[in-house]
Amino acid sequence: MYEKTLQDILKLNYGIESSSLEFLREGGTHTYIVNGKNKYLLKVIGSAFSDTARQSVSIMRYLEGNGFPVPETMLTKSGEAYFETETEGEKSLIVLMEFIDGDEPELEKCASEVGELVGRFHRLMEKYPERAVPKGKEFFIGRYLEFLRKKNYPRIAEYEELGERLWDKVKNFSQGNCHGDLHRGNLLQNADGNIFLVDFDTVCRAPLMFDVMVMCDMTDYFNLKSEDIELTKEVYQKFLSGYSKYHALSREEILSFPYWVAIRHFQLQATILEIYGIDCIDEGFIDGQLYWLNKWQEAMAGSL
Repeated sequence: MYEKTLQDILKLNYGIESSSLEFLREGGTHTYIVNGKNKYLLKVIGSAFSDTARQSVSIMRYLEGNGFPVPETMLTKSGEAYFETETEGEKSLIVLMEFIDGDEPELEKCASEVGELVGRFHRLMEKYPERAVPKGKEFFIGRYLEFLRKKNYPRIAEYEELGERLWDKVKNFSQGNCHGDLHRGNLLQNADGNIFLVDFDTVCRAPLMFDVMVMCDMTDYFNLKSEDIELTKEVYQKFLSGYSKYHALSREEILSFPYWVAIRHFQLQATILEIYGIDCIDEGFIDGQLYWLNKWQEAMAGSL
């Protein structure tokens, strides 16, 4: 969409005059920084992602209304949380929000505070009025195994056995509304030290320990090192000290952390293949991931 068109939309529908747009990134959504009297984040979302975007906006508005630190959603003159437009036959959703001038926090220094934030988020999301998409074994384990079958990976039996064993450990855990992609890049800490949670496109119904693990896992995805394992243990314990103030986890859930780290590798590999195609990794890469997972199991023999 042309910059002039977006500037006209901002003027006519949001009352924002004399704005300039700075392109930030593209990935299914075109994101811009709006520079004017105030600074905003502008998202132009194609029709393929419009339903996800509506859910994301709904969640942000819900959290904002409950005093949770998320970027403020800017409303149109008519009071809508997004604006729908069509240019040259292409429908788009316009979402405008407060620009948070911040950086990814150093989790090692604020793990307890982040734990409180995530605990508050999980507790609030228990009462979120809309139903999130459920994600279970097929999403976390099955998708990757199906890709391996399509690639005729010769050692697939090892992955199948491991996937079954991992899911058996967590299959009976209670589910809740998860962020779904709760890595540290989805936290922003401003100059005042306040931490905001962002990007709710992947909210789903799943075991809450998935969110907890993604945030606390400090291991390198390709190279498992003992010092990273020790750092993960330290961060996890500090995180739990804050999280438990707002949301309870059972002893079994707390002890399941190592299983979720391994499950994350299945889940993330499948997502990468969905985005970049089945040929983006080769047999050697898959072997390397299996080596990592086997090494992780050995290291976690005593668990966290």
